[in-house]
Amino acid sequence: MVFESGIDRVDDGETGLSGSLIKLTIAPQLSIGRGFNSRPVLRLYLTWAAWSDDFVGHVGGLDYTNSSDGLTLGMQMETWWLAGGAGRGSQSRSEPFRGIGSQTGIVIAGAARCHPHMMKMAAQTFGITVAEGIEGRSLTRQKVGKVVGPLKTTVFLFEDGETRICLITSHFLTHFYRFSNLYRKRIAEALGLPFAQVLSFSSHNHCAVKMVHDQYGFGRAERDLWLEEKDLTDEGLELLRRSIDEICRLPARLEPVTVKWAVGHERRISHNRKGHRVDGTTYFMREEDRLKLGADFNGDIDDDAPVVGFFGTDGRPRAFLTWFTGHPVTAYDPEHLVVFGEFPQVACDRLSEAFGCVPVGFLQGCAGDVSVKGLYGQKPLEESIADATRYGECLGETFIEAAGRLKDSMSDAIGLLSRVVELPYAGLPPLETLEARITETDVFLERCAAGDPDTRTVWGLNFPERMSPTYRAAAVKPLNAWAKWARGLTAGESKERVPTHAEFEVNVLRLGDVGIAGLSCEPFDAIGRQIKRAAPLPLVLPGGYMHDTSLAYVPDSGNNGDLEYMSAFYRYTTTMLPYAQPAGDRLAEAALAMLTELGSG
Repeated sequence: MVFESGIDRVDDGETGLSGSLIKLTIAPQLSIGRGFNSRPVLRLYLTWAAWSDDFVGHVGGLDYTNSSDGLTLGMQMETWWLAGGAGRGSQSRSEPFRGIGSQTGIVIAGAARCHPHMMKMAAQTFGITVAEGIEGRSLTRQKVGKVVGPLKTTVFLFEDGETRICLITSHFLTHFYRFSNLYRKRIAEALGLPFAQVLSFSSHNHCAVKMVHDQYGFGRAERDLWLEEKDLTDEGLELLRRSIDEICRLPARLEPVTVKWAVGHERRISHNRKGHRVDGTTYFMREEDRLKLGADFNGDIDDDAPVVGFFGTDGRPRAFLTWFTGHPVTAYDPEHLVVFGEFPQVACDRLSEAFGCVPVGFLQGCAGDVSVKGLYGQKPLEESIADATRYGECLGETFIEAAGRLKDSMSDAIGLLSRVVELPYAGLPPLETLEARITETDVFLERCAAGDPDTRTVWGLNFPERMSPTYRAAAVKPLNAWAKWARGLTAGESKERVPTHAEFEVNVLRLGDVGIAGLSCEPFDAIGRQIKRAAPLPLVLPGGYMHDTSLAYVPDSGNNGDLEYMSAFYRYTTTMLPYAQPAGDRLAEAALAMLTELGSG
């Protein structure tokens, strides 16, 4: 039987914390010999500890976050040996592993778990409150009528030796190259980093505001172009400046961290929004359509809700990174605009509050065909905001539950790879098909102009009852323009070359056992599932809304070829054509190849 007691007194001038910690341990043990130093030994121990109120939340780990004392019971085995000329008590350890990825000249660095805390990290969350009356996100240039609160952004800086990577997650709409390239360029300059080592992700929150004076167009991936500060709205400029200010504080706050992770499951709030009729056609399922299938209908969704935690050497969380799949659209009405962080920001706030208000970032999954419930619901705005808040509370509960059972990453590796992937087009439709579509949309637009309330369907599109004929017309005019553009190419009347493919950026970031696969589009859910199913790392977070969504929705092979809004979004451009098979599956293949390369390091 062995006993141990101790008392530790701390007076920390920097933090202002002071107090004591007392520990008492009793441990019956078995050993081969009877001497005190006989080894090996098997020991069962019971420890009681108490600490001053100043240290509540700073010691004891997650189980004792709100306590000033606690008990722990465990079993321990101890042995000593001589190895390689080392003295008694030395420990054996394996060599660190390293790998190099060179697809964009960015190296990856890694370390075996026997070198703990090789990874360093710092993070910060900040909010920006915009004014009512500014222009919001709408095809008809509607003004913001209500501001619920600030839109938040969380910035992370990771370091491994000489390698630094900056990760930005925002509830603003930052995912268009001309803005995101300027955003990343200025941040990279401020940190002294290569441009490629700054990654920007958006939650794709629809209740946001314009970042630039000129509305973004669709159909052109402008990876090499960026705006200047004069082209930004006041809100875009404030986001840029605040981000730089907060990020420049991070290098001085870098500290060793351990990566931990767990996966929760949340099925109460989202649904697959691609509906299937008995005749084989598909439709865009908004809330009024979903309710016809049952109040609890959610269809084929990915309910994973993982939490990645970064913990300091004292066992306390420094930041979290979360992930979920679902369009944040519950409170969004393009004709009655509100600014609100929607369910992702609410969920992050709840997780943050549960762990001492640490920074929490959010990554949107492959949500091209998945929404959170409530899109265009038949409810007043205040009720829609309340629903979005409730959905965020549900997801927040799931995140908190997962954060209570995190497991340690077995690796501290950091790595980053990037690739541009081509998706070939299937070619132009027949001329007679295009002529018929032009006539169909011309007639529809005439009916909308006359205020016809029965203008509910046209060329695969379907519209909710509460949407005005004026807004329906704004949503159909691009289809009419696309059909006329394609007719010119098919008939040989245009001097343009027929486009052959679209190009997409794919980035893969490794943080220990966790991989992040970022795609510059709105990928369908099945693309993310393909990546997760075959990935070599224990946890992979695949998602879109990284840097750009100008090419918008990308279906997987199983959803390619349909005519509802998401599957045939190329009609909202005059640069794109339908995808050839296997469509977005190629993005999954590229992400998996890079994850395999990083995972083999």
